[in-house]
Amino acid sequence: GAVDAWAFSEVSVLLAPRASRLPLPSATSGPPASASGEAGGPLGRRELLLGAAAGPASGWLLGAGRASAEEPSQAEFLVIAGAFAELDSDPDRAGAREALEGAEATLGEAIDRFEGPLNRSQEERAALRLGRARARVLQNDLARGTRPEKAALAVEDLDVVVGIMEDDFKRNPGKALYSEYPDALVRRGLAKEELKEWQGAVDDYSRAIAMWRPREGEEVGMGVNPLVLNFRGNALSQLRQFEPAVLDYEEAAAMFRTDGLLREASISLSNAALALYGSDREDEAVILMQDIVRKDPGITDMHVALAAVSWGAGKVGKAESEWQFACERINTGCQAYKDADWVANIRRWPPNLAAKLQNFLSRSSGADTLLAEVVEARTPDAWSFLR
Repeated sequence: GAVDAWAFSEVSVLLAPRASRLPLPSATSGPPASASGEAGGPLGRRELLLGAAAGPASGWLLGAGRASAEEPSQAEFLVIAGAFAELDSDPDRAGAREALEGAEATLGEAIDRFEGPLNRSQEERAALRLGRARARVLQNDLARGTRPEKAALAVEDLDVVVGIMEDDFKRNPGKALYSEYPDALVRRGLAKEELKEWQGAVDDYSRAIAMWRPREGEEVGMGVNPLVLNFRGNALSQLRQFEPAVLDYEEAAAMFRTDGLLREASISLSNAALALYGSDREDEAVILMQDIVRKDPGITDMHVALAAVSWGAGKVGKAESEWQFACERINTGCQAYKDADWVANIRRWPPNLAAKLQNFLSRSSGADTLLAEVVEARTPDAWSFLR
């Protein structure tokens, strides 16, 4: 029977992650202790906003109260909640683009009021900015990266959010770290990736990872998200910093394995194999690829990679058998790998491996070396191993 090769769904490290749907560590708590109000009053409306923005806050910016006597109406909060609901709807549904544009506009109007005449709390302002950033990133995702201006605007929103949190720590130097801060950095890093700002993405991921690790004198930290180690590894690979990228992938794989998430561990190691191949450590990469498919035969990427490598080494039978397995015995199939643009620009295999795949695919069709030409035409910092 077919093997399920895509356990990560929306956040597969084999495909481009959606910053708007990243499952990051988040605190769960009840209503902020400093808030007050009867049921259905200001407290209920405030929680409606914060809940729509991905769950109640964990206590950051408590006491940063409202300076305005004017309160948003219940109807206004419901409209905002509806905009957030659009962000969690199926992006492939009919009318998704228009719905996301509407959500962005609605949240923009709310931001103008909450940051202007209403002068609402910093926490609520940050929640709205996070929401609009999600709407903008989703629009670029829906357009397959052809609306980078939306990603740039998302980065601007996230800059404001990070600035609000950093200002909070400056005003309250003894305050404990809250999870929303590194989460916001990761989301900004993902948005920067959509703009090919690889170093900026690495910097944001590195700051978040450092916050999650135990600080001096601590035995246990907040806990590093292994997905973010994959993200940093991919951004490092874009910069051709393969050695630290491999370390990130291996650490992520070890963490997944410890948690019993074996498929996720295999996918992280697949990224490591591609990074090794891109750094011309081809023998090590092939050994790792073989080990991955032996332990987890449902990893399509590695079967196709082995087909390409085997064909280049003159091992025709091995190449054909690996390709047949990927095409016929895994439910995702191999169709995507026949698309030169997908391999070079979406999946972003390293150029040396992508060229070998094109040679393999040309074996019976007589196709030209389109993929190799696509790869050679690209600038060194324009490819990675995530998307």
